Parts: sequence; structure tokens; C-alpha cells
Amino acid sequence: MTQQTLIAGYQNEISFQRHMLHNLQRWQSMFSMVVGIGVLMLYFFRQQSIWLFGAGIALSVIGVLMILVIGYGIYHGKKNLQRVVLRYERETQPTGVK
Repeated sequence: MTQQTLIAGYQNEISFQRHMLHNLQRWQSMFSMVVGIGVLMLYFFRQQSIWLFGAGIALSVIGVLMILVIGYGIYHGKKNLQRVVLRYERETQPTGVK
């Protein structure tokens, strides 16, 4: 494996992981909207319909749980990305500086 191929592989991996972290952040935003809808359902249907009130509770709970799970994935994804960047920087330094 040549140095050029190694550098290209690291750059592709770093770009891919950044893109995936961005996607996870979008999913987290979407689930925060789900929680908001659930809270609105709790507020507006607290006396009219027990089914819609229950659906609001379910949406809120599921949304909060998903936000936490995705946040956990983002946290570990950022740590992994830092490790890959550090290895990339170590590999691309001139020989003798390692």
C-alpha cells in the first residue's frame, strides 16, 4: 500500500464519519420535534380524548429515549473520529518525527 493510497483512505474515512455524525444530528433534531408534538398532544388532548393523550405520552417517551440513544451514538462517534484523525496525522507526518 502506497502512502498516497493510505492518505486517500484516511481522508475518505474521515469524510464519511463526519457525514454520518451529521446524519445522526439530523435524526436527533427530528426526534426532538417528535417530543414537541407529543407534548402538544398532552396539552391539547388532556381532557378530550384518552387515546390521543396516551399517544402524546408514548410519543414523548419514545422521542426522549431515542434522543438519548442517538446522543450516545454521537458522543462515541466523535471520540472515534478524533482517534481516526490522530492516526491520520501520525501516519502523514514525515518519517523520523513519529
